[in-house]
Amino acid sequence: MELPTIVLLAPIIKAQAYLDPGSGSFILQLVIATLLGGAFLIKTYWAKIRAFVTRLFTRKDTDPHDE
Repeated sequence: MELPTIVLLAPIIKAQAYLDPGSGSFILQLVIATLLGGAFLIKTYWAKIRAFVTRLFTRKDTDPHDE
């Protein structure tokens, strides 16, 4: 029963890996899609983001505890 655990935890000496040219273009597509998706998300929620930052950095002038 312990053999599969030992096999899974055994270090890999030499990896037999191959990346074809399609892999690089797929990774490039993922990066571009992530950047464009993030830009669209910011564009969509810009009013809420701006209101949050404004509320975060503005000071209230009328504080009832100042009296």
